Amino acid sequence: MIVIDERLAVRFKDSVLGLSGRRAWEHIYLRQINPFRPITPTSSLKPQNYVDIITVCGPVITITGLTLADLLTGKHQGLRLAQVNQLLRNVKKARVQRWLYKVQEILLQFSKQRSVRNIPAPFLPKDNTDPLGVQGLQCALLTWLNAHRSEKADAKHWIQRIRNLNKRGLSAEELKFSGIEEGLDEQIGKSIDGAAVIKPSAYNKLQLRILPMVHKAGSHLAFLKVLSETTIKRIKPKLKSDLQSSPQWRDPVLGYWIDVIDWNDLLGHQRGWMALTHRGQPITSHDQPLGLCDTEEMAWDLADDHAKQLIPKMTARGLWSHLRLTGGEQYREWLVTLPHYGSSYISDHFDHHNILLHVRCDIREDANSERVLVLQEVQSDWAQNARRALKVNSDLPGTIPTPPWLKDWPALALKLMLLHAAHLNVSGLAWTPGSIQVKRWKGLGKKGLINLYDRTLPTELTRILRPYKKECESIDVYLPVNFYVDPTDTGYIVMDEDGNDLGTAATSTEAQNLFPDGAHELLTTMHGIKLDEPLRQNILSKGFYAWGAGIH
Repeated sequence: MIVIDERLAVRFKDSVLGLSGRRAWEHIYLRQINPFRPITPTSSLKPQNYVDIITVCGPVITITGLTLADLLTGKHQGLRLAQVNQLLRNVKKARVQRWLYKVQEILLQFSKQRSVRNIPAPFLPKDNTDPLGVQGLQCALLTWLNAHRSEKADAKHWIQRIRNLNKRGLSAEELKFSGIEEGLDEQIGKSIDGAAVIKPSAYNKLQLRILPMVHKAGSHLAFLKVLSETTIKRIKPKLKSDLQSSPQWRDPVLGYWIDVIDWNDLLGHQRGWMALTHRGQPITSHDQPLGLCDTEEMAWDLADDHAKQLIPKMTARGLWSHLRLTGGEQYREWLVTLPHYGSSYISDHFDHHNILLHVRCDIREDANSERVLVLQEVQSDWAQNARRALKVNSDLPGTIPTPPWLKDWPALALKLMLLHAAHLNVSGLAWTPGSIQVKRWKGLGKKGLINLYDRTLPTELTRILRPYKKECESIDVYLPVNFYVDPTDTGYIVMDEDGNDLGTAATSTEAQNLFPDGAHELLTTMHGIKLDEPLRQNILSKGFYAWGAGIH
């Protein structure tokens, strides 16, 4: 489903061009990595630097690659001048100026953020050299061209040689999305070397960003009671001379304090509460301009809101943790996104644009008490909906933009998860069988679920690991059967089979101490592959081709 959120985009009846603040919003709230200059207190005062120019054709939105700042400075390559002028006239309208001011407010607030706490470890180490931006994921055509970079030939001859590579394993989809043929068409009659052939590549539009689904935690501070006999060492609170303070609560990590405040006025003795930073500065708000609160709970909330703005604490619990098998640790919802891809798609499950596929996973123990990465769900809303749209409108342009890896996304998902598992140094990769998926979704889409989890994924895994003489196998994984262990913002909660809360723990190891008497786990057979050390080292050193198995 394609969505334009009016809070994030502005479109006009008399123009195919519009404005979008979506990528800036994703950068700020969803931690998407987008192609913007750093947001500072100075740059935030110019929202036009962070507003995209988009084209709107029915439900299909395309990011042009230009910002409003570009248009205001005369840069409009690829756009018709008449359309640009019409858009600039629309930008002067009062409602657009109000929208830009709201964008500026959001940018300015974000620029004040000093740090972010509790961010999960990255999916894979960052790689700025690979054209797809993922360590261990290679492009077969670029690998071949680099091997022939010193050879010279006419551009027409290069085109023929590259087309012939289809017979040797080059994916037609990789050739299509690379943009290399189009670049060579412009150089017909010229003699060029292999290095020059690479230059017109459009792989940069296919750069992947793999994000954990995170959001701000419900509570950012953990206050401890200050005992009366405790020796207090802190910066003296910066209060008016007639106010007397006494510390009552303290956050030991960030140094926030909650003090009780006493003073005398014409009505006699008065008492209130105040939240203070680690530097002794009273925390104020619109409702509490002096920082004085009627209750300690109000002061707690004031401090927590302050930390939320300046030093937010994140949680990786995700959005769909309730749709998982209970137990396990390090639950993550990984989103494989295409932030630089021109056309935009937004699924019904997440707010990020251009999610090529998503994976929900955690780590569990197998029959040998070794750690196994378990895929709870693998899905591509984009590919599924695009294929449906193409089937319905086979003779018409799709109402949903066609993504790369339209048919190959399951293989891409497995390659990425194999790289992730090898990086985590776990002993295997497994996924739930179709029967568990059917039960989870109460029979909805039964045929498709069985086909994906019991046929497509096992077949693709065997094909991927064929060079290493490995194939999909069965792995037994422990699952709780009469108690529950579920992720929270700060760790894990343990419940008995009736749903009674038995306590919370910061780590999975601590959570085991809360398991009820008679807690029982059963081995469940899943599809997967055991990662012995030779296979793990091969995966880390050789990686995989993004499409197929390379050129032979």
